[in-house]
Amino acid sequence: MNTNPLTKAATALGPVDNRPDFLLSAADLRPRQNWVLDPLQDTLLIIAAPLISLALALIAMQHYGAQKGAALVITAHIILTVAHHMPTFIRIYGDVELFRRFKWSFLLGPVIPLVFSAVVLTYLNLRQYPVEYFLYLYIFLSLWDPWHFLRQHFGFMRIYDRHNQAPRALASNMDWAICGVWFVHIMIASADWIPGLLEDLYRSAHMPVLLVLPRGMMDFLRGFSWWAAVLTTGIYIIYLAWCVRRGFYLSFAKLALLICTFGVMYFTYTPNAWMAQLVPEWSFKVGFATVGIVHMTQYLAIVWRYDRRIAEQGRARSGVFSWLHSRSSRRGIGLAALGYTLFCVAYGDFITTQFDNRWLMSCLLAVGFTSTLMHYYFDGFIWRMRHSQNSNALVAAETEKETSSWWNSGTVLSPGNVLIRQLIYFGLPMAALTWGALHVWQGSGQSYIQQMYRAQMFSQQGEHAAAAEEARKAYASMRKEIPLAEKLLELKASAANQAQLAFLLYNESLYRNQIMPALDGIRPSSGNRQDHMDNVRRAVELMEAALQQPTSLAHPGRDQLTHADAEAIAKSWRRQLLN
Repeated sequence: MNTNPLTKAATALGPVDNRPDFLLSAADLRPRQNWVLDPLQDTLLIIAAPLISLALALIAMQHYGAQKGAALVITAHIILTVAHHMPTFIRIYGDVELFRRFKWSFLLGPVIPLVFSAVVLTYLNLRQYPVEYFLYLYIFLSLWDPWHFLRQHFGFMRIYDRHNQAPRALASNMDWAICGVWFVHIMIASADWIPGLLEDLYRSAHMPVLLVLPRGMMDFLRGFSWWAAVLTTGIYIIYLAWCVRRGFYLSFAKLALLICTFGVMYFTYTPNAWMAQLVPEWSFKVGFATVGIVHMTQYLAIVWRYDRRIAEQGRARSGVFSWLHSRSSRRGIGLAALGYTLFCVAYGDFITTQFDNRWLMSCLLAVGFTSTLMHYYFDGFIWRMRHSQNSNALVAAETEKETSSWWNSGTVLSPGNVLIRQLIYFGLPMAALTWGALHVWQGSGQSYIQQMYRAQMFSQQGEHAAAAEEARKAYASMRKEIPLAEKLLELKASAANQAQLAFLLYNESLYRNQIMPALDGIRPSSGNRQDHMDNVRRAVELMEAALQQPTSLAHPGRDQLTHADAEAIAKSWRRQLLN
């Protein structure tokens, strides 16, 4: 009996020609690469898509200028992100068997987030708060999004590796390890994602996780995750060599996808000399948008393949769905694919369009939030390669018989049980964020900068009591803001963070050493003057360091701060040191 794994793989795929197996060469017996669409389309839309997307983003920033080019990339990402939700819904409601198996999850899933969103937005409108306050709920999506991206990438690796005869659990665990460790390291090393998320939690939901983060923790995590990634890569290379020695099939499409995806992520997410020299204005937001566009093209491709396959197998819903996905001529397939893509993009464009009518915007915000959450939620359980329904639609041929079926395993939940689970999944995190957001909304809603201007305005109008009250509010806000600014600068020494802390140190020192004593009828002492000069000196150092960087100096409260403005302010502070 022939035990050669290559022979087993060839048997599963069917004979290459009419010769007996023992006369076939190793090259004849090698399984063919499994593709989602075909070699060319997979290369363009899935494997090399990160490189293509990066090239287009660089061209946009070079051709239109850094600011406009970055805006185009980010806008495209926002539209396409919502656009790629639609294929999920098309698949769910077009697959008759899938819908029957998870009927109540699909029908009840949108209820809680949509109703919750409607209640929050109604409250904001009735209280005349800005509808943008609703974006605090997107913190929930920001936490879920990386996991969603990682799982999709891992899924593509498993599809391409389908004909590897290595033990299935070992192969899956090795691919998961190499994906997970590099993804975690890149997100930690990005210097933007974690600080930005923690800042949003504090400013939008009153969750001071950032302030309790131990000093040096991020440096430790960056170093630890880097060495974990290096070690895991070494182990993965040993695993690949072991596969080669055992004669197991090695998917170069999988390896190319791995290198392209994490290579582009590393250069676009993390601060590095190559991107700084190529495009000095490059930012994490642009990098995140660039890779996010890739996520969309990959997703459109895999859902299109799945829907066409179930249409061929007779598992698709009759009517428009079957008609669209069962085209057989090249022209018919092309027109159907074009219509499918345009419909998805139109959905994304409409949901993300801004309107002056706040009630219409509220509806779009609620639908957009629900659409994103449902996309993450549904994808979490409908894409399981271990289930034969997915395997039969996404691989060229089965190489093993141990895949399970949704219809023969698992428990079909009642509507009540589904709703209770979804209350836990969605209701608890949204309620926690809302509790913190209410605390923020009930505050003054003004930054210390606005309070300083109001104090100055009242003083000029001769309303000294009101001016003193606003000055005290501004001083209290500054003292509260400084620890946050210092922590943000510790996590990321960006020009914006340096400028923000420079202004805070100068203004807080001015109020503490001059304005507040004057309000209490006390003349500033020599100690006050010396302390103020020390803080001015530190503010100058921070501002000069910020001016050395080509990136934006704008920060909350000073959204239009330019290098010229900052240079003029730094000069005025230097003159104070000379007097």
